Amino acid sequence: MLPMANPEHYERLIKGGVEEWNKFRRTSQAIQPDLSGADLSGYDFTGLDLSQANLEGADLSDAYLFRANLTEANLSCATLTEADVLEANLIKANLSNATMIRVDLSGTGLIACNLEGANLECANLTRASLPWGNLTRANLAKAKLHLTDLREAQLRQANFQGASLQDTSLTGANLQEANLQGTTHVSMDLLAKAKSLYQTRLDPDLKEDLLKSHPHLFEGPLPTKK
Repeated sequence: MLPMANPEHYERLIKGGVEEWNKFRRTSQAIQPDLSGADLSGYDFTGLDLSQANLEGADLSDAYLFRANLTEANLSCATLTEADVLEANLIKANLSNATMIRVDLSGTGLIACNLEGANLECANLTRASLPWGNLTRANLAKAKLHLTDLREAQLRQANFQGASLQDTSLTGANLQEANLQGTTHVSMDLLAKAKSLYQTRLDPDLKEDLLKSHPHLFEGPLPTKK
């Protein structure tokens, strides 16, 4: 059963627009917006304040969220397919199991964001900041990760097949059981900075070189955080 949005909140946003909505947020700071399950697809929400809003299961596909504030928002199971979320703020947001195919997250801040199980196939994450993010089991197949900050990120069992990791930062990242076969712009120097490559799927030549130069990366699994 899909979650249901607060009708008053939904009407205020759709009929009042961004300016009216942001004014409402400034004057009603104690209210947590409930837009769960709402159809918000295709709207221009440039600069919209959705911080700490409940957007669980909402449809934001094709929406324009340029510089929107989604800090600590709940977007679990939301749909953001082909949405433009450029230079937005998603710090500590919950995007677990979200559908984000071909989403544009260029320059977006996703620090400590939860993307566990999210589908980011063909997503554009150029210059996006995801340090300390949780991308366990995330699908990043064919994603563009140029200059993307993944320091200390949890990338266990993530799928990077066909993704481009040009100038990506993986310092301290946990890549246990991740799939990096067929990944482009990935090098020994890049992966040597990771925290773990235990049971990581790599192209044979690259894996052989790393086993010779950095065998410790393939030793035992890291302890699971409670």
